Amino acid sequence: MKTLRIALLLTLALTIAGSAMAQIKLADTDTQKLFITVNTVGTAQTLNHTNVFDSAGKPLAKIEPGFQNAFGDLGFMGKFGKKQEIEVVFDLYLSSRNHPSTTYGNEGYMILHGVPENLENLKFLAPILGRMDIKAGHFLVDFGDNKDHRSNNAIVQKNPLVGNFVVDPNIVSIGMQLSSKPGTRFGWLVGANNGTTTEDWNVGRGFAVNGKLIYYPIQPLRASVSYMTANNSDNPTKAAGGSALQMFSGNRSGERYAGVMGGGQAPGDVFPQAGEKFSAGQFDLTYDDAGFPVKLYGHYGRTQDQDINGSAAGTPEETWNYYAGDVVYKVTPALYAAARYSAATTDMLNGRETGGKVNRIQVGGGFWLTRNMLMKVEYVTQKYSGFREGDMVNNGIQAWRDPEFNGLVAEVSFAF
Repeated sequence: MKTLRIALLLTLALTIAGSAMAQIKLADTDTQKLFITVNTVGTAQTLNHTNVFDSAGKPLAKIEPGFQNAFGDLGFMGKFGKKQEIEVVFDLYLSSRNHPSTTYGNEGYMILHGVPENLENLKFLAPILGRMDIKAGHFLVDFGDNKDHRSNNAIVQKNPLVGNFVVDPNIVSIGMQLSSKPGTRFGWLVGANNGTTTEDWNVGRGFAVNGKLIYYPIQPLRASVSYMTANNSDNPTKAAGGSALQMFSGNRSGERYAGVMGGGQAPGDVFPQAGEKFSAGQFDLTYDDAGFPVKLYGHYGRTQDQDINGSAAGTPEETWNYYAGDVVYKVTPALYAAARYSAATTDMLNGRETGGKVNRIQVGGGFWLTRNMLMKVEYVTQKYSGFREGDMVNNGIQAWRDPEFNGLVAEVSFAF
């Protein structure tokens, strides 16, 4: 009861203080259209963890209820040319979990939708760009459909709950991508990128390559399958100053649970690979019919790293399976309830067999205070089980001691 009273008080405080003002300017001419987006979010939590020990065997202290840092995003999008054939996008994290008092860039990229006017004499470009878009720059790698159901820093209103998935593939990297035009029953994309969140000139670094197929059997049902691979095993591991694919560990936006399981950029999440000789696949399924009150989403993924030591001696493996399911019920146009189950299992961790599993259950819902403002509340519980003695995961947490956390989180967000 004490936990519930604290959560209600924190939620009330957020509702009173969570409102934000946003003023944007829009330029609209025949050859250019400019847009600015603003997102803010305030979060309160009453969470606690138990059986959490660091790598030295020291138990971590209890977590008190309180407010998280406020997060903010500022985004810019421009469309240029006679037919808006060039799109430019970049956004700034005004405040984030990793950098709460520093503004820094997140994405910055360009998409070529058609032939620029000064290249129209190159006739071979028209049939190519009539069938595909070309994207280049620093962008979120399109792997899986998690991005449409997760929170990204202060951009949280796509997520029906507060927290994200226990395994959360998400990386902003530098590269190029070719993709089919939207609006058809079948879609595809292929791309290549550094596999890191910043430039990387280490000798032996391998490029990451990814692909995706999308299919709509019927209009409300979307199916997709994604694949990504990279080989950095010719140089040292990231911990030793080398390179590693950061598909799971390079999450810039962070997780929504503060301080649990040792804290860090994504508290509570599982990072299922070292990123040296790596491959991953994911299957996603979404059902979303505007005329039906229930929305469903699920995914299943598998990762394998065949040589987590990189160029060092030995070739120990690591494999993970992960999966999740969402259900959202629209009670009224302004009110909904939601539940999510996500889990990760491993049979090979740090080169030795294990039977580890991590379960996360989230139950909650949201209420639209206005068209731009959303209040959400969630109860979350997560537990490790089945790991072998000595198994450690993120931040050196001793997984074999069956650590867990649970509690309530609430947030109020504004988007314009």
